Parts: sequence; C-alpha cells; structure tokens
Amino acid sequence: MKKTVRILSVVLALLMATLMLASCGKTIKGTYSAEVDVLVLKYTATYEFSGKNVTVTKVVNPLIGDAQTYTIEGTYEIIENDDDTLDIKFEFKTADDHIKSGTFDFEQGEDYIKIGVVKYNKK
Repeated sequence: MKKTVRILSVVLALLMATLMLASCGKTIKGTYSAEVDVLVLKYTATYEFSGKNVTVTKVVNPLIGDAQTYTIEGTYEIIENDDDTLDIKFEFKTADDHIKSGTFDFEQGEDYIKIGVVKYNKK
C-alpha cells in the first residue's frame, strides 16, 4: 500500500510539473529600442519586457518644437501561427494615439526583436 501511494505521488508530481511547463508561453525579457524617421519627425521607441508585462516609451522629436514623451503599460502575448511564424499581441491599459493595442508580425533574434517592420535592438 505504501509503495503504491509513493508511486502515485511521484506520477502526480511529474504530471503537475509537465502541465506547468506546457502552460508557460514564450516570453521576452529585457529592453529593446529603435530610432525611426517618419517624414518630418523622428522618434525613439523603447519596449521594456518583464514577464507578460510591457512598458512602451516613445520620445517624439519633431523638426520644430520640443520633444514629447509618451509612456504606456500593458501586457503582451506571443502567438505561434500554423505556418511557424510568430505574432505579438499587445493589450494596453489605456488608449493612446501614439501607442496602440493590436496584433503585429513578430521576429526574435539573439540581440533584437522585430515588431511589424521595425527592428528593435537589445539594450
């Protein structure tokens, strides 16, 4: 009887560990930044990932006027598609005209990530 209980305990512990690992999705860790030139303005976008949370800071430098900084916090999820490509889905707590929730193409390299068409280098 004791042997059966021990074996059952080990099997249940292994099953729980397997389920916990299977439920963990792909995550990103660290800070990534890119400078982007769009017609008459230049901006720097920085993504700071921690667990499933993300903080995005965008510093807009117009040709005329002072720089403006926008920061927003939210969550993200990396989605694996059937064709082995990845998407990243952002959900931000508040609405912002400069930083939007949504799903974008995603690529991850050793020292960079690519969201949509913009490549962000690891800091």
